[in-house]
Amino acid sequence: MDRRKFLKIASMTGLSVVAPVFSRPARAAAPYAGPFFVMISARGGWDPTYYCDPKPPGAFNNGIYMAPKAAGNLSFAPIAITQAGVGLNDPLSMGFVMSNDAFFSKHSDKLLVVNGVNMETNNHLRGVTTIWSGRGSEGYPSLGALLAAAKDPTLPLAFISSGGYDATEKLVPVTRLSSVTPFRKIAEPNRIVPTDPDNLARYHMSSTFDRIRAAQGERLQAQVSDFNLPTMKRSGSALFLARQGDDTLASVPLPDTLITMPTELSDLQRMCQQIQFALAAFEAGLAVAVNLELGGFDTHGNHDRDQVRQLAKLNFGIDYLISEAQAKGLDGSMITMVGADFGRGKGYNGPNPTDGKDHWPVGSAMFFGAGIAGNRVVGGTDDADQLPLLVDPETLELTDDEELGVELKCADLHVAMREFAAIDGSDEAGRYPLLANELSGLFTG
Repeated sequence: MDRRKFLKIASMTGLSVVAPVFSRPARAAAPYAGPFFVMISARGGWDPTYYCDPKPPGAFNNGIYMAPKAAGNLSFAPIAITQAGVGLNDPLSMGFVMSNDAFFSKHSDKLLVVNGVNMETNNHLRGVTTIWSGRGSEGYPSLGALLAAAKDPTLPLAFISSGGYDATEKLVPVTRLSSVTPFRKIAEPNRIVPTDPDNLARYHMSSTFDRIRAAQGERLQAQVSDFNLPTMKRSGSALFLARQGDDTLASVPLPDTLITMPTELSDLQRMCQQIQFALAAFEAGLAVAVNLELGGFDTHGNHDRDQVRQLAKLNFGIDYLISEAQAKGLDGSMITMVGADFGRGKGYNGPNPTDGKDHWPVGSAMFFGAGIAGNRVVGGTDDADQLPLLVDPETLELTDDEELGVELKCADLHVAMREFAAIDGSDEAGRYPLLANELSGLFTG
């Protein structure tokens, strides 16, 4: 898939490309071969004690599962998923949720779990800013924007965002994906009913359609030649590059159909369709980084139902990302980070089964992908208060030595990711330094 074809798809599927304020000449970019980066935000604040930082039975913050279960070196909360238990009405929905047991048993060998991260806030906006930029104050770019800017900001879809914190600080354009419609309608614009493979009716004969496209190209080229303002010339040149050549999209390797789910899973369907779109952008060599988001984690009420349901959706979405990336041969060049605004706790906010858990400034993060040593857990929280445990920055082991050990913070994770992604020496990273502990071998083991 070439950049022009994907730009055409983007323009018709809810994508808007915000032009950068810096000056870069339009060009027919060489396909970007990776690494590719995916950031998945569990928006609202997930509960690590119901996920990757489980607690023993009877603990103040565990009301529904027995002893933690292990998958390799990882511990997780073994919460059973039932239709009634997670508040789903359509029996078909159960095929699109995934229990912790199924998820961690399948993927533990790939996963690096970091527990006991001091988010330093229990405010949603500040939490989202912290987990995805490395610091709580505004003014720093999101991780995806920084990676895209350092790797190749001239790509037409260098940084795609479907939600979450996506500030760019003018380093790179952001392509915001708000919705996705059937790609086949864009792939064959001359067909009247492109979603029906048996209906070959067309608006125009092929020769007529070719003349229309040729006339459009000639008109645009003439308009660009008459532009005097540099901004207009750049924009017109970019549009010309997007339209040049053969505009037939039928050969674009996109799925014939988009994944669909029952209506009550519309948020997960949106996330998975965005995964399809993002992977197509990676496959085309047009994107470096993408933000994905699944909301619904702000469970101040009905925590034991709603939090479990959203985590089960998240598990399915991550599993879908992994399987689709493997099918496209992208898994060997893709790196993923999963995080949330903060955690939930301490304990419940009431005595009733329908009560919830409030904001708690201690969370977790999860990483997997190319070059990341999996089947590992770094950090943790104590069972009594759900507070961070100290970590030896050299060995990454837990320690009681207050002089040696450090509390893990988001800045530590970002500095480690910058180094792992080989952008720590870039001009872009240098403009946005982070005060952090150096965690030796966090991603490589």
